[in-house]
Amino acid sequence: MAMGSGPGGLIPPWTVRMARASNPHGTAAMWVRDRLDGLFTDKDFACWYPVDGRRGLSPAQLALVSALQYAENLTDRQAAEAVRCRLDWKYCLGLELDDAGFDHSVLSEFRGRMADGDRADQLLAVMVDRLVTAGLLKRRGRLRTDSAHVLAAVRRLNRGELVAETLRCALEELAVPAEEWLAGFITPQWADRYGRPVRYDRLPRGREAMIAYVLQVGADGMHILQAIHRDDAPPRLRNLPAVQVLRQVWVQQYWHDAEGQLRWRGPKSTRDRASRRKTEQRNTGKTSADGRPDPATARVPWSSLEIVTPHDPEVRYSQKITAAGQRDWIGYRDHQTETCDDTGPNVIVQVVTQPATEQDIDALERIYQGVTTQGFRPSSMSSTAATARPTASIAPPRGGRSRFSGRSATIRRPQSVPAARRRTSASIGRPAP
Repeated sequence: MAMGSGPGGLIPPWTVRMARASNPHGTAAMWVRDRLDGLFTDKDFACWYPVDGRRGLSPAQLALVSALQYAENLTDRQAAEAVRCRLDWKYCLGLELDDAGFDHSVLSEFRGRMADGDRADQLLAVMVDRLVTAGLLKRRGRLRTDSAHVLAAVRRLNRGELVAETLRCALEELAVPAEEWLAGFITPQWADRYGRPVRYDRLPRGREAMIAYVLQVGADGMHILQAIHRDDAPPRLRNLPAVQVLRQVWVQQYWHDAEGQLRWRGPKSTRDRASRRKTEQRNTGKTSADGRPDPATARVPWSSLEIVTPHDPEVRYSQKITAAGQRDWIGYRDHQTETCDDTGPNVIVQVVTQPATEQDIDALERIYQGVTTQGFRPSSMSSTAATARPTASIAPPRGGRSRFSGRSATIRRPQSVPAARRRTSASIGRPAP
């Protein structure tokens, strides 16, 4: 489907008359149209759609509807109904009074396009530029950043469920392009074990029974992996995403002993920490393995490497200590930077998403470089205690002035200091001017 176009830059006269009569003081949707002239244009989405095909709806209108939908916490059906029935929304979108709108499923399809690559970040940058042009946002001012955990839309699995569900997903994907080839490996026992998602089955109880179960699943998975890499197997099967996840999970959860027997890896050592990997042990004086557990211990890898679900291989398990206590989750870590001036609205100008296992302090430099790339020259940046420390190092652009502060530290770069009183600035790690 090709990109559609909007109804035009002018609001229909009857829409203006009816909207102003029913809302003399205006609404948030009407203010967006008056102050920002629609916020988005179809040219902002030129690379999202092919040049040929049947014309669809205006992407600028869909993006504006998505923003209004989020602001009012509406479902897709409620947002589509608001486009059909509400005068202030028709005013904001520039629609005729008799415009029937669109089906609610269009919004989910549009969000799918926006989630591709870094399109969401590009759209946020466009919106920030429009706010600056409208005078609602300043490039120079105060910024603050905070981190939040992003939950993945997956079910938490234990290790036994993980290997069984991973093999089931691989079999489901292999059955689409090579059903006849796969039929030669399927047995009635396989249908009982992998015929439906693992959450519907009751896993064996007891350590010995559980070990026997996961070893059986491991043997079945090895049988499939070996068959896929044979010369008579279709070559395209090796590059299927589910097959690649199967291979990685088997490497992380199983190992072969000296006799070639498949073994189940032990759990992660609770005493094994990233901060201790290069520290000498007190008793033996030996140095721990660099970067991951010692292979001789045959344990699963660090959380930064371990795949925890086959449905989203990029999510990771992490823990974070907050004021409310320890919090653990499966997903990502999100850093949001917003303006916090006394005048004007608080607007999120940058969002940085990284793996859940990455520490907050490691994102500071990337956050600062990102906001300066967008043209911001903040007079100060504040952060929570989780992302601030006295030894934090942030380099402002040459000739710029900034101050980074957190609950545990205040890091400044003074504007002017006499030569006799110059000292090292903690914010940039070099003599301050």
